[in-house]
Amino acid sequence: MMAIIILLLCYVSHVLALSTPSTQHFLPNSPVITTGVDFAAWKNCFRNCPFELEPTVIDLPDVLPSDFPTGTIYRNGHARFCADDETPCLHPFDADGMILAMTFDASKPSKVLFRNKFVETEGYIKDKEMGGMSQRGLFGTKKSGGSLANLFQMDYKHVANTNVIHCGDSLYALWEGGLPYLLDPLTLRNKNGKGKAGLTDLDGLLSDNFSAHPRYDPVRKTYVNFGSVFDPIKSEFRVSLYEVDATTFRSKRKNGVTPNFVLDAPALIHDFILTKNYCIFFINDTRINAMSAIKAMLGSAGFAGSIEVDKDAEHSNIVLIPRSLLDNKEQDAVSDIDLFQDERVTVVKMDRHFAFHYANAFEDTEGNVVFDTVQMDGMELAADFKEPFWQIENPFRDVSPTRLIRYTVDIQNKKLAIGNNQPKVLTTRLPEFPSIPRDISTRRHRYIYPLVARKKVNVNPKTSGLGGPVAAVAKIDSEDTANNEYFSFEPYEFPGEAILVPKVGKTVTLPSEEDACYMLVLVTNGKDLTTDVAIFDVEGDQVFEKGPILRFPLPVFTPHLLHGSFAEGVTFEFGES
Repeated sequence: MMAIIILLLCYVSHVLALSTPSTQHFLPNSPVITTGVDFAAWKNCFRNCPFELEPTVIDLPDVLPSDFPTGTIYRNGHARFCADDETPCLHPFDADGMILAMTFDASKPSKVLFRNKFVETEGYIKDKEMGGMSQRGLFGTKKSGGSLANLFQMDYKHVANTNVIHCGDSLYALWEGGLPYLLDPLTLRNKNGKGKAGLTDLDGLLSDNFSAHPRYDPVRKTYVNFGSVFDPIKSEFRVSLYEVDATTFRSKRKNGVTPNFVLDAPALIHDFILTKNYCIFFINDTRINAMSAIKAMLGSAGFAGSIEVDKDAEHSNIVLIPRSLLDNKEQDAVSDIDLFQDERVTVVKMDRHFAFHYANAFEDTEGNVVFDTVQMDGMELAADFKEPFWQIENPFRDVSPTRLIRYTVDIQNKKLAIGNNQPKVLTTRLPEFPSIPRDISTRRHRYIYPLVARKKVNVNPKTSGLGGPVAAVAKIDSEDTANNEYFSFEPYEFPGEAILVPKVGKTVTLPSEEDACYMLVLVTNGKDLTTDVAIFDVEGDQVFEKGPILRFPLPVFTPHLLHGSFAEGVTFEFGES
């Protein structure tokens, strides 16, 4: 259970883009003030998606470019913030997950096949049957029935609201705190039945949790991921490492041994990075706050607030685990890895900070590891809410602004490269949700596509209370940041994580064609309660910043969603609207 709490804590960074208090509670130089975001519109987005749609054909206002690829965009995210009896979610991450899908087919360039559906989790089904909130949420949401109904209730709702991956003929709805849900890629229904029947342990591979951030290896054609569990009796935090085939989403290992490492305290691990030879984790010193844990047991707070980061620690650790430990040839030496004693593992200390999302990592010609991370220098974690999170006075009060930074790890000397523009700040415009084309994963990359603030900000990265909302998109040039390009939406419009789709006939792994892509973002309008799809051409200089080449409305309003993916070549029969 603690593993669920720990992993979901890492999502707190997302909340920066989901809050709309009165501006009088912000510092004068806060990006909340200076970027001109419409907070009333932002707050207005926190409402249930009003309905689900079966596969529905949408007519586009113009034809897709001739080199736009056939395939399906899938997106997951929290989309039900209030139960039928009006019991509210107190935090967005406690809200039920919903899958949105759009199929593009080159043979039908003026049409899109759209559908959306809530994941039929056990909690969602029970909520609908009882007309209320059937289970507590990890971030403080109460079940219906008042205080006594929440007392000592330790079963937490699996919301399946974080990511979605297409493999073979199936979809996998992912959430840090449990097993994946197996879905049909056309109808989005559970393949094996509603509720718990819809879960999958990947043919016995998984026993507990499975992270929502698997990393793709385009050379091996595999996904690498992790899952964790905390044993409070042993005070043992175990992280298991998995590698599954990208077509079957099943392990190729011949035995039942799973590589894992063990820590003596919970760790805040939400995302990680992958290179040809390493699995890379960012680990801070943490501990459990006993008083917060007691409050959570009594039902007055979420367990997410029981994890504390050691503010007195001077360093954080970057841990590089050889991927050879996931291979069969070392299958007898993979159990209970001691990260800080095992000579096969490289641990590098760096100044303490928080890193929730990474863009990518790769190994340079000298064998050094280069990675780009969204970094913030300080953050307080809490899950003790009396009202919905987006209604509190200042959700940015304890949050430092984010930066996108490139680091290089000198593997031979086990240290960070310092000096000669190292580390390198790529943008300070409050970046989040950094994206790249899938086939660039683990490979050298030049461009990164994050969400950013609407306007340039001038804030001290070490000052709490100067985080802010993201309402623009960017193309970041890691080689020369003077070439960075930005596009801002209207103050009441909020883009979601970008998805990059390579153009037909182009090879993004060639340096000269790396940016030969179209970028798709969902744009949520909090004023009119509509959602659009914006498609950008990102190839070449000063093309992206001109804005979308095509924009069209969806037939249903969707709130701010989270992560997703593009399934190239995946299409279905569909005709006229």
